Amino acid sequence: MNDQVGNTVHPRYKGLAEWEVQAVAKLPQPIAYSDPAQGEVTYDPRILWLQRQDHERVLWFAYWISTDRTLHRLKWGQGAPMLEEGTLLALLKDGIRQGFLTKGSLRELHAELSQALEA
Repeated sequence: MNDQVGNTVHPRYKGLAEWEVQAVAKLPQPIAYSDPAQGEVTYDPRILWLQRQDHERVLWFAYWISTDRTLHRLKWGQGAPMLEEGTLLALLKDGIRQGFLTKGSLRELHAELSQALEA
């Protein structure tokens, strides 16, 4: 898989297509389920922290998926991932532990969370 730390990935963002993977937030294990149209599915959403020398850090929400159609080989997803609330929270917590967000961003998030919890 090309989403390992130190690898270069090529998503287009602001006209730039080469980014170095700094860290990867992932679930302890992929999500497995049965789907009437796709058969047995393995879904592995991730958040990648990407960096370039000439640009600030970016977060890329991506996923790997395997189905009966792919003969159960993991393939890189082509669209934005769909995430349940608990899955998003698990990925964000892993990313926060790895330093995906700056202290300033964490302070802003803390303020928003505090305000939401008081409402």
